[in-house]
Amino acid sequence: MAVPPESRGESVFCRCSSAACGLRFPVTPNDAFRGRCPVCGAPAPVVATTAAVPHTPGIAAAPSPLHILLDNWRSLFNVGSAFRTADGAGVAHLYLCGITATPRQPKLAKTALGAERFVPWSYHPDAVVLAEQLVRDGARLWALEAQPAAASLFDVATGVFSLSAPQPLVLVAGNEVAGVDPGLWPWVERIVAVPMLGRKESLNVAVALSIAVYWLRGQAQSAGVVAPTT
Repeated sequence: MAVPPESRGESVFCRCSSAACGLRFPVTPNDAFRGRCPVCGAPAPVVATTAAVPHTPGIAAAPSPLHILLDNWRSLFNVGSAFRTADGAGVAHLYLCGITATPRQPKLAKTALGAERFVPWSYHPDAVVLAEQLVRDGARLWALEAQPAAASLFDVATGVFSLSAPQPLVLVAGNEVAGVDPGLWPWVERIVAVPMLGRKESLNVAVALSIAVYWLRGQAQSAGVVAPTT
């Protein structure tokens, strides 16, 4: 008997057989509603199969100069997203501070989707103490926060990395509501923000972090500090 694609670990797309519904939707191996439409309950046969595509990660020419500091993030979803961003962009280290969840919390794995196994991380109860030590060790701290004093990330990032002196750059992202801890400001070199062109003043912190990290990763690549992805 043929093994259904979803039993082989592949995702499939199904389409509801009801003419009044017609929903087309993906089904993963763990979905309880496979074979039935989740909206109307009608039979929903498989119409397409998507096999996993092998991924070859990029190879850095040198240790990445990018680091991230998450201070008092309260959302497991946001922390998991940060791990996925850090893994995808080749971030060297993820500092988790204050109430920020760590991979020791089982629920984090549901949002990090395995990225927590590949990104070097450490936990620190006090981000201010950590920031002081990082600066003393030669790192540069930038804070990512939408505030009047912030400069557009895209205006100040050019030239931030130098092949002759690739100092680690630690991007600090503070609490979703309270923002960056005021105790960190003496150690912050620059405050940057993703420019907002609409009516809202800011993005979700995990979304903004992803944009900033990939932009900075591109700057490091342009400076020759890291190699292009393969």
